[in-house]
Amino acid sequence: FLMKKKIAPFIFIFLLIAGGYSLFEYIMFNKKYVESNAVFVKSDSLTFLSFKLPGKIEKIYVKEGQNVNKGELLAKLDTKSLEIRKKELLANINAIEDKIKATKIQKEKLKNDISTNSKLLKNEKDKLQKNIESMAFSIDAMKYKLKKLKSDYQKFKRLYLEQKVSKEKYENVKVAFYSLKDQIRAQERKFDALLLNNKTIELKIQLNENNKKELKRLQKSIDAKKHQLKALNEKLALVNQNIKDSFIYAPFNGKIAKKFANSNEVVNAGMKILSIVDPKNLYVLDLLEETKLKGIKPGCDVKIHIDALGKDFEGEVSEILPASASTFALVPRDISSGEFTKLAQRFYVKIKFSKVPKNVFIGMSGEVQIAKCDLH
Repeated sequence: FLMKKKIAPFIFIFLLIAGGYSLFEYIMFNKKYVESNAVFVKSDSLTFLSFKLPGKIEKIYVKEGQNVNKGELLAKLDTKSLEIRKKELLANINAIEDKIKATKIQKEKLKNDISTNSKLLKNEKDKLQKNIESMAFSIDAMKYKLKKLKSDYQKFKRLYLEQKVSKEKYENVKVAFYSLKDQIRAQERKFDALLLNNKTIELKIQLNENNKKELKRLQKSIDAKKHQLKALNEKLALVNQNIKDSFIYAPFNGKIAKKFANSNEVVNAGMKILSIVDPKNLYVLDLLEETKLKGIKPGCDVKIHIDALGKDFEGEVSEILPASASTFALVPRDISSGEFTKLAQRFYVKIKFSKVPKNVFIGMSGEVQIAKCDLH
C-alpha cells in the first residue's frame, strides 16, 4: 500500500505529461493540417450522351464498363426511312439540275439565233429597201417615157388614119407604146412582190423581237427551278443532319459508365442513352467548413484516403470554388425577416490526384488531410 502511494504521484505526473504532450501534438497538428471526411470522388468529364431526334435504336455497340476510344461508334438509330427520303431528294435534285441545264442550253441557243437572225434580217431589209427604192425610181422613169410614147402613138395613129405616115412607122410606135406599157406592168408586179417581201421581213423581225420575250420567260423558268433546287438542297441538308444525328460517337477516350437504354427501344430526342467518363480525369471534392479555410490555397499537399480501397494517395489542392455550397441550395435561407442563426458555411475544395489510382470510381467517399501552406 505504501508502495502504491509512492508510485501514484509518478503515474499522475506521467499521465499529466502524456496528456500535455498529446494536447501539444493536437494543437500543432491543427496548425499544420486540416482534416475532413465530407469527401467524394468526382469527374467533370462525366458526360451523358443522347440522340438529337426521336427514333428506334437499331443497335448499342458497347457495354457498361467498356473502354472506348474517341470517335468510336457507340449507338445508332434506325435510319432506313431517312435513307429512302435522301434517295428521293437526290433523284429530284438531279432531275431539276438536268432541266436547268437543258433550259440554259435552249436559252443560249435562242440567244445566239436571235443575234444571228437580227443581223441577217437587218442586212436583208436594207438590201430590199434599196431594191424597192431603185425599182420605184425605174417605174417612175418608165411611166414618164410611156407618157411621151402615148402622145407619139396618138399622133402617129391620127397621121396614119389621115394616110400621112406609113403603116410601118405607125406600127413601130404602137409596138413601142404597148411594149413599154407591158414592161411597166411587169415591173409593178415585181415591185408589189418586193413590198410583200418587205412585209415578210418585218414580220420576221417582229418574231425575232418576240423571241427576246421568250428569253425572259426561259430565264424566269431557270430562276424558278433554281428556287426549287435550293429548297430541295435545304431539305437534303436537314435529312443528312438527321442521319448524322442518328449516330452517337465517343467524344473522348474513356469508359462507359452506364447504359440507360437498349437496342430496339423507341426513344425521344434528348433522352439519355449512355454515359461516358474519362477515368484519368477524376478528382476529389471536399466540402470544407469556412473556419478551416485559413492557410488553404491551390498547391497545398493533400493525403487522400479512399474508404473503399483502404488506401492513402497523394494529391494537392487545385481550386477553391468562390461560392458556398448553400448558395446553390434549391431553397436558400431567407434572412430578410431578421431571424438569423449563424452557421459555418461549407466551400467546395477541388483536390487532384498526383497520379489517378486504379479502381477509384466516381462517387466513392473518403477522408483528406490537407497540409496548410499559407499561414499568413
